[in-house]
Amino acid sequence: MIWDKKLSAMAVAGLLLLAGCASGPERPAASHSGGSSGETVAATEALHEAFIEAVVLMENGDTDEAKRRFEQMAVQYPQRTGPLVNLGIIAFQAGDAELAQTRFNEVLALDPEHAVSLNHLGVIARNAGDFSAAEHYYRAALSATPEYLPALLNLAFLLDIYLGAPEQALPLYEQYKTLAAEPDPKLEDWIYDAKNRI
Repeated sequence: MIWDKKLSAMAVAGLLLLAGCASGPERPAASHSGGSSGETVAATEALHEAFIEAVVLMENGDTDEAKRRFEQMAVQYPQRTGPLVNLGIIAFQAGDAELAQTRFNEVLALDPEHAVSLNHLGVIARNAGDFSAAEHYYRAALSATPEYLPALLNLAFLLDIYLGAPEQALPLYEQYKTLAAEPDPKLEDWIYDAKNRI
């Protein structure tokens, strides 16, 4: 029973970590993917403002309106990843794994090293029981962004809980502990358990 509670807490923590990782204003995914060279500064600024407004709507729970706005941006700015990433996150949070997977794959077509999308695809694969694909996606996310904490923790969970390899998970937990400004309060328990199983 304790193990089930721990697994549930770990899964929830992993989902919380990855759910909002790219959607916030501090890292608008739309801005790093590069738009067409013909975009004017005014158009880029207008997109950034519209993107931030949609992110705020999403964070405040108005996902229908946020989705509508991100869809408009995705049509108007097809070379930008930000709207697609957030459409993927909205679909993921709504439980539509197929649509989320489609959106994240659209992002990867534009930016094959997009860590947020790779991490989400890893969670979708893990939830579907495809642990090999999940590991591939998490490792790809970390290859693209070595200190990307959600992928680091999700890979540790996968190795520890799903693949029964606590000896491989332990250094990832330790790395997460070193890198995270505020590590999950349950992290020490996970490290303790992994050491015991080793």
